[in-house]
Amino acid sequence: MFNIGDKIYHPKFGAGFIVNIEEKEIYKTVKRYYIIKFIIDDVEIMLPVDERNNIKIREVIKAEDVEKIFDVSNKKHSKLPSKWIDRLKIYDNVISKGDVFEIAQLILDIKALSKNKSLSSSEEKILDNCILLLSSEISIILDVSIDEAKQKIINNLLS
Repeated sequence: MFNIGDKIYHPKFGAGFIVNIEEKEIYKTVKRYYIIKFIIDDVEIMLPVDERNNIKIREVIKAEDVEKIFDVSNKKHSKLPSKWIDRLKIYDNVISKGDVFEIAQLILDIKALSKNKSLSSSEEKILDNCILLLSSEISIILDVSIDEAKQKIINNLLS
């Protein structure tokens, strides 16, 4: 269970804060909901407090673990499949899990792929989305802007 003020991460929306916990009646059923404000595009959503519905949200990583994200740049990149559909399955799987270390590795892998072949516009969007999702978590943890977090990613993973 999360509390008001907790920093969380959702694979679709990135990092955000629990801003409130409210009871709402929807379809004649009263439930408790987390009100979550995400830092990407200032989106606010409601998610039921019922833990079965919240397997996708997790606490953000600890500040001391941020540098470990960039340790993946010391590892060899994984070779992505040559077929677009196989790569797309990998991309969807990694993004839907929401693991920051796997997302960082995926950023490296896509960047390595781009050195051998030009990326499709869809792959460019996926790369941009991965960078945005990762930067949202870094931003909320280090209390810096998303642009500063993106620059940290560029400096540590993409240069």
